[in-house]
Amino acid sequence: MKFVVTLCLWSSISLYSYGQTLRLNDSKVLASHNSYKKRPHKKVIRFLTKFKKQLGAGNDPIQLDYGHLTLPEQFDQYNIRGIELDLYYDPIGGHYRKRKLNKFLIGLKQRVKDPKMSSSGFKVLHIADVDYETHYLTFQDALIELKSWSEKNPNHHPIYVNIEPKSISPGNESKTLRRLGFKPCIPYDSLAYIRMEEEILHILPKQSVFTPKDLRGNYPSIRDRIVEEGWPLLSSCLGKIIFILDGNESLYKATTKNFLMFHYASPNDPEAAFVIANDAIGNEEKIQALTQTYIVRTRADAGTMESRKNDYSTFNAARKSGAQIISTDYYTPDLRWSTYQIKF
Repeated sequence: MKFVVTLCLWSSISLYSYGQTLRLNDSKVLASHNSYKKRPHKKVIRFLTKFKKQLGAGNDPIQLDYGHLTLPEQFDQYNIRGIELDLYYDPIGGHYRKRKLNKFLIGLKQRVKDPKMSSSGFKVLHIADVDYETHYLTFQDALIELKSWSEKNPNHHPIYVNIEPKSISPGNESKTLRRLGFKPCIPYDSLAYIRMEEEILHILPKQSVFTPKDLRGNYPSIRDRIVEEGWPLLSSCLGKIIFILDGNESLYKATTKNFLMFHYASPNDPEAAFVIANDAIGNEEKIQALTQTYIVRTRADAGTMESRKNDYSTFNAARKSGAQIISTDYYTPDLRWSTYQIKF
């Protein structure tokens, strides 16, 4: 026990010490993709596979056959420091409380009994009515878990939280499915991001969130700050949560006042801080050049393919690129396919 305590203390001191010289963009972290997601029931995968041809290219159900541990388990056991949450807008409540695919599956219930699904607020799931198994039904559930872990580990490396606002579902794409009760997404409007930030600040103290304003400081733009002064020291960002919006940033910037979230931007944007470059193979030098100024997010794997083939080529390219955030579904291996596992 004494050894464990000493080791934990050394790790905390070591991170702080390195943070006195390293800047935030110098550190590299492992992130999980669709971090809330549980593996779908085998009946769901089996049923969807029967309609593989009708689903079209790129929609093979086997790509859904993965899942994650809870956030604290990811943080504590695998040093995950980046997560991703898919958020469905549900301003009235109850829009996503049914799982219509289960209408065709014996033994699986359509209705979610948890009252949270009938209340207003953002819901967390991958694909409405189809890939719905989640550790966290609501955005607030995930934020509470994040806050609790952060408070227990006050000097942790900043946690990057990738926010993807979901704007499409099977109910949007098919009239037949809509007639069967599959719900189209409720579109994001000018009020949606105000409510999203309200949910964040309802759970997290504002001082625990590292914002675009914190990075910009007194400079006219984020680019001016980075060019003139560089990124802040890692030590000054310990214990912080950093939200990054993946999509719909123009609506977000036009409607919100707090600006709690960064967004994935083009390097030409004077407010660019984070850049997304998911395909690392063949783009190593391009990404490496971007990392000199920006924090770049890329992926080690996608759609279970690398795990099934035990293929590390994408991860090796991501690592070679120098991208600061590398996202994976396999910080722990899925031994049904192989020993494929991504770790630093």
